Order: sequence, then structure tokens, then C-alpha cells
Amino acid sequence: MKILLIEDDQDTSQLLSATLTAQRYAVDTIADGSSGLELAANWRYDLILLDVMLPKLDGIEICHRLRDRGCQTPILMLTAKDSDEDIVTGLDAGADDYVAKSCTSAQLLARVRALLRRSEATGSSPVLTWGKLCLDPALVQVTYQHQIIPLRAKEYSLLELFLRHPQHILSRSAIIDHLWSIDETPVEGSVTNLIKDLRQRLKSIGIDDFIETVYGLGYRLKAAPQADLRAIEKTTGKTAIEKITERFRFSIEQRIAVLEAAERSLRSGCFTVQQQVATQTEVHKLAGGLGTFGCLQASKTAQAIEQLLQSDELHNADQFARLLVQLKQDLADSAQCSIAKIS
Repeated sequence: MKILLIEDDQDTSQLLSATLTAQRYAVDTIADGSSGLELAANWRYDLILLDVMLPKLDGIEICHRLRDRGCQTPILMLTAKDSDEDIVTGLDAGADDYVAKSCTSAQLLARVRALLRRSEATGSSPVLTWGKLCLDPALVQVTYQHQIIPLRAKEYSLLELFLRHPQHILSRSAIIDHLWSIDETPVEGSVTNLIKDLRQRLKSIGIDDFIETVYGLGYRLKAAPQADLRAIEKTTGKTAIEKITERFRFSIEQRIAVLEAAERSLRSGCFTVQQQVATQTEVHKLAGGLGTFGCLQASKTAQAIEQLLQSDELHNADQFARLLVQLKQDLADSAQCSIAKIS
């Protein structure tokens, strides 16, 4: 399964990408709306995860344009703006679902799975089978004769691709499009090696003749007659997420410095329009990132600062200062902000 993530905040994008990759999805990430629209319109994706506030072209307009072009790819709007009005606007623009960045990873992944199941029309049971071989996308788990089978990420994705398209001949280029992101640089030989690895893996547990080579065309699933992979992935993914969290902590410090500079400019009466726009951009990204990382109260306070920057009361330096103090207090409260709990 391949997902396009359109999100301009680097920390949020990296966390979401790592979360999705840990569940065996191939993820393409892009940071601006215009480029995101081009990718979504010209490449095949199983799902588009779309932020609302984006540079060059916002998420609502992207949604409108894709639906106007006949694009049927499921779209999940992901944003810090979660009022009823915002949700209605997103759904009316053509989104299939709308979720706040403050939602848990478990909820986000459940919504992703639900949209993918709906688009694939897999029926009442999402479990894919081939004889006694079973692949459960909800658990990201493969079993044979009720025994868990360990597979590498690409092996799992290739097996899922064959099981979802049992009658299709899949060319090497089609397999690359489904399994590799645009940041990777596979060649057709990579597919040959992956097919060989999956065949050997299945043969080691007693499954022969699973994949048929259709010479000159590609590969096809033949007619039907693991150590716990989730634990492995959890261990692997944790280190990556910890690194992303460390970078996010550093970005918080940088954005707080931007807000402190804005407060000084407000008090001295030299707060320019350019500084206002730059500050608003940084605090918007901060609000979204804090919501994604589970810092819900701090995210709300950052949103309040963003709203103040957009209002006629911006000249009120004392109000700005009070909100900034509150934001720092929220960030210092380890009971409310999960990034403070990760060592």
C-alpha cells in the first residue's frame, strides 16, 4: 500500500511517515501544496494524507481540484483545525475523513485502515488468504497453519500486493510503483531479488510454487491447492521515532525564540508585517506538531497565539506575553506533554 503525505512541518511529517512506515506502508512525503497536487494527480496512491494549511496551495483547494479531475483516491484530512466548521469544509471539499493532529497514532492508523479497506472493497473480512497462508492487515501479521511467519518489510508488502491482486500479472515497474517511495532508487533487479527472497522465505515453511513467472510480462500469484513481526517492528520503529522527537524538541526551542522575539518587538512598537507573517507561520506549525506529538494543552495555547496574531488585538503585548508564558508552562508540564516523557 502506498500513501502520499502532504505536510509542510518537517517534524510532524517525519513522525507520521515513521508511524506509517512501521506498519508496512510505502510513504511519499511532500511539503508544499502545489507539488503535492502534481504528485497526487500523476501517480497512483492508495491513500492521500493531507494537511489543510500548506504553502502555495492549501489542502481544501487540493481536495477540490483532485475531485474535479475525477481522482477517486481516498483523502484523509489531518490538521490542527478541528472545529465543526473546519470539518464540514474539509468533507464538503471531497475528503473521505477528517482527523485532528492531536489524535493518537492508534486512531490515525485505524482510520487509514478503514479508508483502505473501503477503497479496496475487500468485503466483510479484511484478512487475505491463500490456502492456509493468512495475512491480516489490521495486525500486520502473516501466519501459516496458525504459526506466525517473520517477513521483512518489503517481503510483507510484496506478499500483500499479490494477495490483493490474485488474478493480475504484475510487471516489475508496477511492483516498484507500489512498494518503493519516490525517495528510493530501486532498479528492476531489486524486484527480481525481492521475488527470490519471498520465494525462499515461503519455501522454508513448506510453501512451494507460490509465485508464477510470466516471461516477458512479470509475475502472478498461482492458484491456491513468524517470530512476532509486530514486536520486531516496534523495536525498530522506536529508535526512529525517538530521533524524530529529539529534532522536534529542538524545533520547539527555535519557535519559542521566534515568539519571544515577537513579544519584544510588540513591546517596542516595531513589530513589522513581515515579522507577523513569519511568526504566524511558525506558531501554526508548532500547534500542529504539538498536537501530533500528544501535547494537547500546549497545542491549544499555540492555536490561541495564532488566533491573536490574526486578530485586531495584536497590539496588546500583555495578552501575547500571557499566552507565551502559558505555552511555556504547558510545555514544562510533563504530565500533559508526551515528548517530555521520552528520554
